[in-house]
Amino acid sequence: MTIPYDLIILGSGPAGLTAGIYAGRAKIKTLILGADPGGNPLKYDHIGNYPGFAQGVPGAQLMMGMIMQVDGLGVERMLENALQISFQAGGQTITTQGGHYLSKALIIATGSSPINMDVPGEKEFRSQGIYYCAHCDAPVFQATHKSRAAVIGGGNSALQTALYVSRYAEEVTVIYRGAELRAEQAVQDAAKANPKIRFKLEHEVEAVQGENRQVHSLLLKDKTSGNRMEFPTDGVFVGIGMKPNSELFDGLLALNEEGFIRVNLKMETSVPGVFAAGDVIDKTLRQIITAAGDGAVAADSAVKYLEELT
Repeated sequence: MTIPYDLIILGSGPAGLTAGIYAGRAKIKTLILGADPGGNPLKYDHIGNYPGFAQGVPGAQLMMGMIMQVDGLGVERMLENALQISFQAGGQTITTQGGHYLSKALIIATGSSPINMDVPGEKEFRSQGIYYCAHCDAPVFQATHKSRAAVIGGGNSALQTALYVSRYAEEVTVIYRGAELRAEQAVQDAAKANPKIRFKLEHEVEAVQGENRQVHSLLLKDKTSGNRMEFPTDGVFVGIGMKPNSELFDGLLALNEEGFIRVNLKMETSVPGVFAAGDVIDKTLRQIITAAGDGAVAADSAVKYLEELT
């Protein structure tokens, strides 16, 4: 049996939940599908740039507030992800492990995932010295009596990771293949002012090395001289960026060269009735506040689209 809805939202992070809030207030029959309610921000101990919280706010507090608001509006939620999607006249059919759902309009808010280094040793030492979530793993790193951490990358993600990890490590080295950091100036200033954080620019990671299920060093290549060196470290936090969770839509929607979904200012995709929001779309700034804004616009556009159908 296929269960019908006016609107289905794929993803339950800031974009999906905000879209759900706007859809719920518009009194349309809405279902949010997402196996990870709250998304990545739920794992952040401190969010310092969300408006209205001068002293910052724990990610769990912010996201649980959004979830409670969605639930209070009567929006349905299911802890499932879409496995298959088909577009046809009159709507979209979404298949999950638990069933089939038909929607007149669809909002894609599936977010993005960390990019791997793709070097020898990375898979072998995943969660055994290679980490992708500082807020999740830095306390574990400290608990194992480690002191030297390496952070890979030169953008906001990497430097924010370095700042957080510096709470737990005695020494943090940011390793970046470029000659200049890409992070916002305020983030760079904060990292450079931290006495625990050092920088190793124009060096590229070629391999992760270790034994007995624990990392002990990185093999680095000097991009200027071509020389290689062994860099001792007790743990590696990868912060080189994100990739969109858009595999289901390859061939169905217009994507950019990196796989992010192309949208216009109304969050409309290349298919009528299908909208996208948050970190899965092609845009320049990926933050909680921009994801929430995208979700609001997408929901407003979806409501107007549904009104035009009647």
